[in-house]
Amino acid sequence: MWFYSYSVVQLERIAEDKLREFDSERLVAPKNIDVYDFIEACLDVPYDWKNLTPNQSILGVTAFSDGYWWVWDGAEGDLPRKHPVTKGTILIDNSLVAPDAVKGRENFTVIHECFHQILHERVFRQRALRDRSYSRAQDISAVIGKTRPQLTGMEITEWQANAATAAFLMPRRAVVFAFREAMKIPASLAFPVKYSLAIETQIEVMADMFGVSYTAMKYRLFDLCLVEGSISVDVLVSC
Repeated sequence: MWFYSYSVVQLERIAEDKLREFDSERLVAPKNIDVYDFIEACLDVPYDWKNLTPNQSILGVTAFSDGYWWVWDGAEGDLPRKHPVTKGTILIDNSLVAPDAVKGRENFTVIHECFHQILHERVFRQRALRDRSYSRAQDISAVIGKTRPQLTGMEITEWQANAATAAFLMPRRAVVFAFREAMKIPASLAFPVKYSLAIETQIEVMADMFGVSYTAMKYRLFDLCLVEGSISVDVLVSC
């Protein structure tokens, strides 16, 4: 498949432009977000919650054409049924809105699907619905240990959507501000700082502030070069 070759800088800019359009206050300081408000305000497409698979292997789906998606109404082992969808529809797996679900994973998945529509509509619109985009729990594992030339087109589009999502939910300026405040780092001290137990303790607090998972927040701090040290593959995979 063909794809756009977005740079990290371009993806950050696109994400910040969308955030500026939606809620510019989040560019400079953490603030609660309703991701479904973003769908309604900036995309104006249908969305719904379904059992997308019997085992939660797929967390989100974007339909780039009219068609259907198989959904499971019952327990694992039951037969699926066809659920009709119109072009632009975003489906989110019910597991992400369960009482014990991590809210940050729902937010990341929803915005990830939104950025597929923002970034990749022309990539997918000539393809059948069977080639639709979807979010898997292990999406990020596809890029671990690979250089960009080794990635497939689909892996690159997933990486692009993940990068834009991180920049949207955890904007650079807001994260730097919140991190300095949380760790009481003076403006005179340059980044990165050494990863420590004190930082690990604050990640959970910051994740809650930005409405993301612990893992996503931790990865973003490393991605922005605010901290240095080792980060495991397991951490990246569960983002």
